[in-house]
Amino acid sequence: MTLRALVVPLSVLAGTLACTAAASTDDSRPPSETSETADPAPTLDAAFLREHTRILSDDALAGRRPGSEGGAAAVAHIVETMQSLGLEPAGEDGGWTQAVPMRAVSLDAEATGLELVGPAGARPLSFGDDWVGTSFAAEAQAIDAELVFVGYGVTAPEYEWDDYAAADVRGKIVLTLVGDPPVSDGRFAGPAMTYYGRWTYKFERARAAGAIGCLVIHDTEAASYGWNVPQTSYAGERFQVLAGDGAVPEALAVQGWLASGAAEAIAKEAVAKEWGTSLEDWVARALTPDFKAVATGLRLKGQLATRERRLSDVNVLGRRPGRARAHESLVISAHWDHLGSDAALIEQGQDGIYNGAIDNASGIAGMLGVAAALRGEALDRSIVLLATTAEEQGLLGSRYWVANPTMPLEEVVAVVNIDSMNVYGATQSVEVIGWGQSTLEDRLVAAAETQGRSVIPDSRPEAGGFYRSDHFPFALAGIPALYFRSGFDMVDGGEQAGAAIAKQIGARYHTPADEFDPSWSFAGALLDTQLVVALLRELANTQERPSYKPGSEFAGKR
Repeated sequence: MTLRALVVPLSVLAGTLACTAAASTDDSRPPSETSETADPAPTLDAAFLREHTRILSDDALAGRRPGSEGGAAAVAHIVETMQSLGLEPAGEDGGWTQAVPMRAVSLDAEATGLELVGPAGARPLSFGDDWVGTSFAAEAQAIDAELVFVGYGVTAPEYEWDDYAAADVRGKIVLTLVGDPPVSDGRFAGPAMTYYGRWTYKFERARAAGAIGCLVIHDTEAASYGWNVPQTSYAGERFQVLAGDGAVPEALAVQGWLASGAAEAIAKEAVAKEWGTSLEDWVARALTPDFKAVATGLRLKGQLATRERRLSDVNVLGRRPGRARAHESLVISAHWDHLGSDAALIEQGQDGIYNGAIDNASGIAGMLGVAAALRGEALDRSIVLLATTAEEQGLLGSRYWVANPTMPLEEVVAVVNIDSMNVYGATQSVEVIGWGQSTLEDRLVAAAETQGRSVIPDSRPEAGGFYRSDHFPFALAGIPALYFRSGFDMVDGGEQAGAAIAKQIGARYHTPADEFDPSWSFAGALLDTQLVVALLRELANTQERPSYKPGSEFAGKR
């Protein structure tokens, strides 16, 4: 069976929706005009969340990759559901969508090859095993550049830390460690990751320093995911947002990840031996006060050949207008995209569809559930639902919206993000990802108390979850942002049951195993969605605006 054969009209999936992929760009109908077969009064319950998660993660949508027929079908479903919930369009030109111009770039495997060259000769670097990455340069790249190890690749004046101090990396390829420097002297955020630890920052800083490439050395604990995640992410196309005139933004000639085994080999073969001959030695030296970037004496040589296509996918926006202060909006964000499908695996008869049931069909279901719960209510502030594209490619849809907002940013009071809901049972607590950022957390605590639940800090702050989902671009603009999820202390089974669930989720993450399971109760997702609703009601009907706390890195940005 071919990948194209998997894509079918959504009406086959849900008798309640008469959607086709073409509906994703049909903005002509007023919000009051709904499908004749749509439920006239959908309500928020576990069945609602289950059904929308099932529809959006069906094999027929082929993993909801941006620019695909399955992605268009997902958009069509979201638009149709927003209409049925009585929302009004809040996209461009009075429509439901905002176009996000992108290019999709993939490596031409047959024409691409890199090798490590040093005094001992040359040896090939295997794509997938030794490294993964791409080039967003406008044409094929001949690579011949020295490798320079720059420690954690961080320049943080406020912490008196600069891995690039006195280093000339112009025209070179830098190797960086993933994560923040794990110092215990109060700098950075202790065990919690700051933005300096994210791979996106590493690329940005390398380009600003004049490097032509950046490879992040993978470490499972520091990255919070295994090597399979970068492998999957770079197995197909990578996306880049285009400038308004269609121009290709400046980019590194090569960017990606280096497997720890390959990094170990580089450390052993490096000409400079004063820092030791192992990756462990390099990591230790990167944490010393006198660390300076070191030229390895090794070169990366070869050719990076790419294929590309231009596309314009969409963010979807629906609005429930407020009454007293309708110009002020509370935004609910969730991404509709996922990783698509591996056509080669499908042709071999294997499961190659990355359905993304938990990540993030469940989040879109929760977002739509919020609208169902608030249907018909008169709130003072407006509620805006923002379903973004290309989150899995680096938060591209949300970044684009913040840079090109469909409403004035100063009128966005706050954003609450929903990503990967708890499709299992009820929990005793909820975790705030990136605890300590804003006064939204205080309001969440009060709302959770009405459910008999507690609010706890992020159980894995070192994973840097606050920088990994669609609320983050809002935070960079100074807009108070909140991202929370269920804790793992289950009402039924306690922490032991929660640990087993966490293990399941980790095993499913970014694999074809993240597919819909009819046995999921959605009791936890319902509780969390109801918590979002309670929070929005409180935020919508008060004149007070939330703000970042003085200790937050986003304080004062607005």
